[in-house]
Amino acid sequence: MKTKILYPLFATILFVMNAAGQGYDKNYRLLSSGDLVVDKNFYLITVIEKTPEVKTILTGNATLKSFLQKKVEVLKAHVTDTCSAPMSLLGDFFWQQDTAALVKELSSVYKANKKAFDKMIDGHLRPSGYYQRFVGLSNDVLLAKAWNQCFYGMDYIINQYGIGKKMRYPHIDSASYRVNTRSYRIMLKDLVTSLDEISNEFDVFYKPSLAIAMQLMQANDRDEPARLEPLEHGINKAAYEQIQKTDWKKYKYAAIVLPGAGPELMIPIGHAGKIHCDVAARRYLAGDAPFIIPSGGYCYPFKTPYNEAEEMKKYLMEKYNIPASAIIAEPQARHTTTNIRNAVRLMIRYGVPVDMPSLFVTSVSQTKYSAAPSFDARNMRELGYTPYTGKKQLSNHSIEFYPVIECLHMDPFDPLDP
Repeated sequence: MKTKILYPLFATILFVMNAAGQGYDKNYRLLSSGDLVVDKNFYLITVIEKTPEVKTILTGNATLKSFLQKKVEVLKAHVTDTCSAPMSLLGDFFWQQDTAALVKELSSVYKANKKAFDKMIDGHLRPSGYYQRFVGLSNDVLLAKAWNQCFYGMDYIINQYGIGKKMRYPHIDSASYRVNTRSYRIMLKDLVTSLDEISNEFDVFYKPSLAIAMQLMQANDRDEPARLEPLEHGINKAAYEQIQKTDWKKYKYAAIVLPGAGPELMIPIGHAGKIHCDVAARRYLAGDAPFIIPSGGYCYPFKTPYNEAEEMKKYLMEKYNIPASAIIAEPQARHTTTNIRNAVRLMIRYGVPVDMPSLFVTSVSQTKYSAAPSFDARNMRELGYTPYTGKKQLSNHSIEFYPVIECLHMDPFDPLDP
């Protein structure tokens, strides 16, 4: 019995220590490049672009200049050559073939300019939370892992939206068009030609591949990470303001996390989504928690125009008269694993207490699935950690859990919801 009581408490203490130490800082303000898709997928690059001293070091390095020049030359060659197949046009923009040489050079650059890089790492990468799983590592290792995430992330996007490879979740996240069609090949040729016109602006070695990756996401209408943002100024404005006024001592739970259930038809909300909302509304109306967090993105069916979290919020307000100030929409998660992870991200960044338990409330079928050890294994396999601790099934429709700060860590394996 004592173990069950102390375990969540230990997790809370660990959370606070991490947040106050060399990791996430609630007072840190995220930097912006003007492109939220870039910021969420490649925050290291956003920070470099906003840190003149570090950017100057990278642009002035001869070896890194040669990497840049080679990719610019490839871009220019494709303007006049006869290449038209996706791999022939895009293959040279992958980082995989250059990773070993890059890692060696970037390590040398760090060692020769340690003071400037440490200032950037301690002032931005660590407190941002985007690299929270790396906070126990030394600065040189943390930076190397952050670079590796950038390289892998760009390769992933080019593979998925340029080459047409079936990556992690192809049934909802794959390219919007058949990449081997004549029209797509023409688009790719037009894309590289368009980028050639601005190639003189590519001043850092990562710019050509980053530009290719972002153009491919744009061509496939894949701007999900930026949709509805900034949430706290729009769809979550009323709830965000209410959080600051909430008397948490009145409640047993901090929030009710409500996962989505994408319909098979092209409709706003399906029968499963309504059941999820119904059971969550009952817990809210019973006074269990002051907020419901409906979670789900633009997922099912493929290329749906409807957002699960937004539609569930409408349903809760219209059927149960639950006020907007009590609903924190999380409109980007694409899976049950990231429903919890993303809800926790908002809780942390919005100031919802993390030393209180929260509830995961859903249908009986999804409760059984999420309460099973196999769900923990799936989280470990896909995220590298479980986005909760102290998980305990309470009923057919609810699971108690505590948040973990690792949820802030960005995921290069999911460019639509990093």
